[in-house]
Amino acid sequence: MTAISSKWAALKEELERRKQADFDWEHGKVALYNYKVDAGLDMAVREAYQIYFGENALGRRAFPSVARLEDEVIDFGLDLFNCPEGGAGIFTSGGTESIIVAVKAARQWGRVNKPHIADPVIVLAETAHPSFNKAAYLLDMKVVRVPMRDDYRADVDAMGRAVGPDTVMIVGSAPSYSHGVFDDIEGIAGVAERHGLWCHVDACLGGFLAPFVKKLGYDIPAFDFRVPGVRSLSADLHKYGYAPKGASLSLYRTQADKDCAKFMFNEWPRGVYTTYTLSGTRPGGAVAGAWAALRYLGPDGYLAAAGTVMETRDALVAGVEAIPGLHVYRPFDLGVFIFGSDDDRVDINAVMACMRERGWFVGSTAKPVAIHYSVNPIHAQSIDAYLSDLASAVDEVRRTERKAAFDDDTYS
Repeated sequence: MTAISSKWAALKEELERRKQADFDWEHGKVALYNYKVDAGLDMAVREAYQIYFGENALGRRAFPSVARLEDEVIDFGLDLFNCPEGGAGIFTSGGTESIIVAVKAARQWGRVNKPHIADPVIVLAETAHPSFNKAAYLLDMKVVRVPMRDDYRADVDAMGRAVGPDTVMIVGSAPSYSHGVFDDIEGIAGVAERHGLWCHVDACLGGFLAPFVKKLGYDIPAFDFRVPGVRSLSADLHKYGYAPKGASLSLYRTQADKDCAKFMFNEWPRGVYTTYTLSGTRPGGAVAGAWAALRYLGPDGYLAAAGTVMETRDALVAGVEAIPGLHVYRPFDLGVFIFGSDDDRVDINAVMACMRERGWFVGSTAKPVAIHYSVNPIHAQSIDAYLSDLASAVDEVRRTERKAAFDDDTYS
């Protein structure tokens, strides 16, 4: 045991050393990827994950406790998003998988209800997440992307005109990741109803934030299953649900809609193999961690976290706009906003580079070229330091006339 302990001590030291090269997300210096409320929730989620470290969520009969935890997490989501009785859901590894299984469901639904279609098409705005194109690539479908409006929202009329005889699915974002604004989901779902299409709402980013922000009195448009015509919705637990990585929900108005995502195979010696997810084996720890986050925070905790997000966002927006040469693009609806430069001497790409040199991992948006900030509660502690370094970076760029190329390798 002593030898094992000393070996682990050395390995742990090596891991901690390697992490020194990473940006310090735990102290609010990363503007995307990580979502944190406080150390107490972190501890609860980590310990819950550890308790179920070895369980496999694929084996629902072998591990009925995991199945029950998963069902309770899904039920929380169905209730939060006002799904009528009879709704169903799938626990996935993240937003990309939630979207892919929903697209797969729409394709299967189309095969039954629109059998004349040989090459099914998805219609969406240019602001929709790339995961829809990934899904189409994997599922041999086509995508029509419609230009966004001047306010960065989907052009519903243009989407309606883009619908053709091979269209099976239409998509809206609630909100979009690139600009943080809600599409007109009621309008998009209306197009779906008129043309007999599957309507999906991508609420991966803000799904577990928007309902609580609305309770705080902010103007959040209808986007969930209360909107007639919405058949499926995706929402990430590991974003504003504050669950561990590898936790998202793909939700459906009916069990029949969910079953369109099912994969079943019986042509091998083992017997029937059935999954709703792309993966087979799935970590029970992610399920337990998500369940712990929902129970630990509860509605009151999520409401408080939402208040912190919005207060922090407003403070950051005010601080950015107080820096000469910068302006915030409008509108923005939730915790995401973008800002750029209105001063020819201040190259916003160079500002991004300067901020990274100061230890801040900065997100970017290409259209318009801007700095992208996805606010979560942990950023409340870093507002002053961020704004101070931002002002310093702007001054440096203006003084040195520094230029930089657009940095679009955020996901590389």
